[in-house]
Amino acid sequence: MTDPRRLDRQPWMDTPATLRVMAAIGAGNDEARFVGGCVRNTLLGRPIADIDIATIHLPERVMELLRAAEIKAIPTGIEHGTVTAVTDSQPFEITTLRRDVETDGRRAVVAFTTDWHEDAARRDITMNAMFLDCDSQLDDPFGGYEDTLAGRVRFVGDARTRIREDVLRILRFFRCYAHYGQPPMDAEGLAACRELAPLLPELSGERIQTELLKLLAAQEPSDVLSEMASSGIWPILLPSPITLDALRPLFALQGDRIDPLLRLAAMIESDPDATASRLRLSNADGKRLRLLVSERIDPSSDRLSNRRAIHRFRVEPYRDILHLSAARAGITDPAVISRAMNEKPPPAFPIKGRDLMALGMPGNVALGRILDKTETWWIEGDFMADKSACLEQAKVIASKET
Repeated sequence: MTDPRRLDRQPWMDTPATLRVMAAIGAGNDEARFVGGCVRNTLLGRPIADIDIATIHLPERVMELLRAAEIKAIPTGIEHGTVTAVTDSQPFEITTLRRDVETDGRRAVVAFTTDWHEDAARRDITMNAMFLDCDSQLDDPFGGYEDTLAGRVRFVGDARTRIREDVLRILRFFRCYAHYGQPPMDAEGLAACRELAPLLPELSGERIQTELLKLLAAQEPSDVLSEMASSGIWPILLPSPITLDALRPLFALQGDRIDPLLRLAAMIESDPDATASRLRLSNADGKRLRLLVSERIDPSSDRLSNRRAIHRFRVEPYRDILHLSAARAGITDPAVISRAMNEKPPPAFPIKGRDLMALGMPGNVALGRILDKTETWWIEGDFMADKSACLEQAKVIASKET
């Protein structure tokens, strides 16, 4: 790379899908350019997950151009200027250049523009405010090139102004630093986040959830999470008591495995329902969070205790609770987890209510008690009894119930 403003040609730019979309909407480099994460990750040599495109064309015109090229066009956010093109099963988010007309800290009223730098000026972080045209020429009005290579996460323009436009940018600042930043953290940006953190309750739970889980998906976000604690952000952001003590042990135990919800559970001391409600988690994620926060497994348990826990929770929840329990105890040796996980999972309980009803037992409350007591007997026998033995034991229990 001889000219720092002209990048080497990237393979993702020359795929048939990318070439087809760009040909449809941008006959010239002044009509459509790549923007955001694909440009940033190109500079960093990281994988390209999504390809976002900015254009001077109005969204209705983008729809027309895509359909004329026989490319599927979806008006995903057309009122805000965004259209999604899908070709070869790959989505491309295409957004018309915009400028902010009115902001309230949550959502912006925008007007469309043809000025590339006006659009860049409304973006959050400098490393996300670069454009790359089809000739690999970089347009970088706010120093994002140098910031990206230096790992410097910096707001575009005045940090306080950017945050007041959209308070979520506080979390984006920390999230971008967790993924792309190098110390020290930008002093102006950090000071603005601390000052304006009391505005965070204005945000919807869904927006906080999305940004927080992305932050927790960073490889090792401990320092960022600690800085957020020092900045007083956690009590404002989440209603549950927060502790970071288990995070570093958890990262050591899990290696390359990244599970944002599991990491969130490691941070919550109690009252997971409050956080599940605040973040508007799905029913499944809320149930999982409650389980992970409330349950404990002794990592030094004997074989039978481990098998009982596996039977109770099933294999994957058992593994997660085991990791959290070990991390909360300060354990960092993955061998502790491996030993506990080496236990062979017990078989499924061999009888069901219908098996007891086939023996003539009535389908009432007593049937459930008989089934539960039989299962307890089966567990205490190390899961060895087969279906026939369990049915015989159920008969014995039933005779004592009557």
